[in-house]
Order: sequence, then structure tokens, then C-alpha cells
Amino acid sequence: RMNAPEDLPEVDEYSRLRKPPHSVEAEQSVLGALLIDNAALAQIPDLTAADFYRHEHRLIFAAAQALISAGTLADVITVFERLQAAGQALDVGGLPYLNDLAQSVPSSAGIKRYGEIVAERALRREIIAAADNIATEAFNPQGTTASAIVERAGTDLRSLTERRKLGSHRVPLLNVGQLEQMAQSVRWLVKHVVPADSVGMVFGASGTFKSFLVLDMALHIAHGLPWLGRRTKQGPVVYIAGEGQAGMWPRVVAWHRARGLSMKDVPFYVVPQAVDLSADAWRVVDAVQVAGITPALVVVDTLSQTFAGEENSAPEVSAYLRELGTRFRALWGCAVALVHHTGHTATERPRGSSALRANLDFMLGVFRDDKELLATLTCVKQKDGDLFEDASFSLTQYTVGADEDGDRVTSLVARHLSTAEEREEAQELEQKAGRGGKRSLLVTLAHNGMRLQELRKAFYEDCGLTNPDAQRQAFGRALNAAKRDGVLEVAEGYILVIGGKK
Repeated sequence: RMNAPEDLPEVDEYSRLRKPPHSVEAEQSVLGALLIDNAALAQIPDLTAADFYRHEHRLIFAAAQALISAGTLADVITVFERLQAAGQALDVGGLPYLNDLAQSVPSSAGIKRYGEIVAERALRREIIAAADNIATEAFNPQGTTASAIVERAGTDLRSLTERRKLGSHRVPLLNVGQLEQMAQSVRWLVKHVVPADSVGMVFGASGTFKSFLVLDMALHIAHGLPWLGRRTKQGPVVYIAGEGQAGMWPRVVAWHRARGLSMKDVPFYVVPQAVDLSADAWRVVDAVQVAGITPALVVVDTLSQTFAGEENSAPEVSAYLRELGTRFRALWGCAVALVHHTGHTATERPRGSSALRANLDFMLGVFRDDKELLATLTCVKQKDGDLFEDASFSLTQYTVGADEDGDRVTSLVARHLSTAEEREEAQELEQKAGRGGKRSLLVTLAHNGMRLQELRKAFYEDCGLTNPDAQRQAFGRALNAAKRDGVLEVAEGYILVIGGKK
């Protein structure tokens, strides 16, 4: 908490015994957010100066609100000048305190939640005041009957309820200046790709490498590196690994080794289990709050592993997305990226209810080249901007260590191909290797002592092909290529890894 100018004197004996409910930190956060982003006023349309407990905060809010409503910039200097003209500058602590407020929050992302805290504390103070009036009148009725006191108390409480209810349903009304400020206040986690305050989705069919691409984005954000050649806003990442938890460590290690980067102190955190986010999102929030971090990005991998409802039910899907928006997005002002599957036939859209598209801020589709270890990222929806051009990725296998049996542990790493020349080069390398994109997949899935039938089954599940004949042909070609390269052998129906995975 920053230093406030001076505590207000207590107004009566009751206040000295029991301090009225309030949150100085929330009040300061609202004011600080407002001073750095005037458009944020639209997110707290019901808040009034009277809702603030501290006198100086009431004055500052009233001054800032008046300037913004008039279409005038409200920052530290202009608010100070308005207060000074009214003879109130010293009452609020002058420029030093206004500067402290503006520097007290990194952004305006949490102003809605801070405003709710301020309003809730104000309501509790009003309830206390109403109850105090009732108690005073009951102690000293001055001829008023008990039934009359009860009736008056009911009227006062109903009036309080109706007034707050009306305020909660009030719609924001912006003038042209505020509208322009709001339009300019869109923040990006990845410039023109992922909005900073959003809930979106990356979807793709099985075997399209969507999780590798999402991990690539997440680690670029955690390190503050450009992604797709676009600026990112560096910040902590929380990755909810609902499936494939065992593979997370090799993937993260391989990604860093491929780029020669250190993993030390990188703000990347993993929830290594499936969590029903419809009911237990608070458990994730609790773990993050205990760790003392404010995520810039929360990845949910996958929707099906964190959603206990019916994917084709619009009400259930909408409720799930609202929960993510309330628990994660609204609390931290972060982006939430859901990883989801497509249907078996309709691979151009995510599986499930149409409520997904309607309720998401962005949608990115991942599509794989059937013959090579290449994937294409397509922007299907961008609520706050234009659709960007398709981006191509190559997938390369890296060895990250060995397991307890001495077998090599490998992982694929995604790399953005920024030019057409890079894509053509990647295609040529795949074709020259004779791998058809499937040889590396097969080698990644294989391990010593594995039954050939187990490898075949795993390959069929991940190869991205649905036709049985195509699956058999791809498996045969990939196995022959791996044997020809001296990587694998088959002995009596078992796989032998020889010469190390390449």
C-alpha cells in the first residue's frame, strides 16, 4: 500500500470501535487505472465519488470523472489543475500523491474488479448506516411505535436495494471522445494476433501439432520474444496441461535447446493435471495467487479435458467460457487460449456448439500438410482487428536426454517460417529425407522393447490420416525409412532403437 496523505478523522464513537468496511488499496487502484487510461471509466459506469471511503479519493475521482465526461484528458497534471482551481489540491496530497496513484498499477486491466470491491464496501457501509439508524430509533423512539419503526426500516432497506439494483443495470454512455479513447485502448499480447484481455482458441485435427504451436507462442511470451515476427508483451504464462503431461518437460527443454536459451527463471508454470474448470477454476486461481504471479497468458490444453459438460450444448459451453472469463481474464486482465479439437469430418472448425465462435475473441486454426512435418496457422476470427495472413511452421525433432533404460528422449519443436523461401527449403529437406512427414513421427513414438503393434496403433492415432489404407501405407513407408536410416530395427515383433534417434 502507498502512503495516503492523512487518515480521515473518525466521525463518531461507533467508528472508533468498529472501522467501517473499505479497501484503500482498491480505491487507489481504481484511481491509478483511471489516470493512465481514461477509457477505463466505461468499465465502471455505476461507480460514484460517494462510493469511495477516503475523502481525498472522492475528490480525485470526481475531478477525473468530470474531465473525462467533458471529453478532456484526465491525467496527473489536468486533475491536479482542476483540484487546484477548486482549492482542493492540498486536501488530496498534491502532485506527489497523484503521481503515486498513477504509478500504483501497471495497467487498467483490473479496474472493473477493483471498482466492484469499492462498490461492495460502500454498500456494506450503507447497510451499517441504515442499521445504525434503526437501532438509534429503537433506543429512542420518541413516541414512535415498534411496528412503525419496522415499517420504516423496511422502506429504507428496500430503497437501498432498488437504488443499487438500478445502478447495476445501468448501461455505459460514451461521448465521441471516450469512444475514440476506448478504440485506441486495445492492448495486444501478440500484436494483432492475440489480444491481451481476451478468451480465444487454437483448434486443429489430431496430429496437426497444435499443442506444439501453442507452446511455441507461450514460451515466446514468457521470454518476451517476437512471435510470427510480431511484438509480444512479456509476462508469466500458466499452462494447464489437461493431457500429455508427461511430454511437457521434454517439449520445454527441446524448445530452449533449439534456440540456445536458458530456462532459468523463465516465468512459465504448468498445472500438470486435468481440472474441471466449470467447477474448480478457483483451484487454479488459488495456486496462482499463492505463487504471487499475475499471468499474461493462461493456456487450457485441452477444452475436452477441462470441461465436464456437453460440447454441443450452447448454454453449457457459454457458461464454461463465462467462468474462464470471470475467473482468469477479468481477475488478471490476461489472455486465455483454449486448445481444442475439430470433428472427424469438419476439420475447418472446432468441434462442438456454435456458441464457441460466438463467445470467443479470437480463433486460430492449425492445419497440417499430409506429406511433411509442416503446419499452417490460419486466423479464423479476430474480434478486435483484421485477420492476419497464414503463418507456416516446420517441426524438427530434438534429443533432450535419455530415460532409465538408456533410450533417447526426444521432442518436436515448432519454428515459424517467416518467408516463402524458408517454407520451400523446409519442404525440400523433408522430401529429400524421404520421410513424408511420418518418419519423424514414428521415430518420436518408438522406444526400446515396444511391440510393433503398439507402435502401429500409436502411429495411426497421431498421423492425421483417417483412411485405413492410407494409414497402413504411411506406416510402412515411415518404418522402412527409419530402418534404412539405421534408426530402428524390428526383431520378433519388437522395436529396437539403434544408433540413436535422429
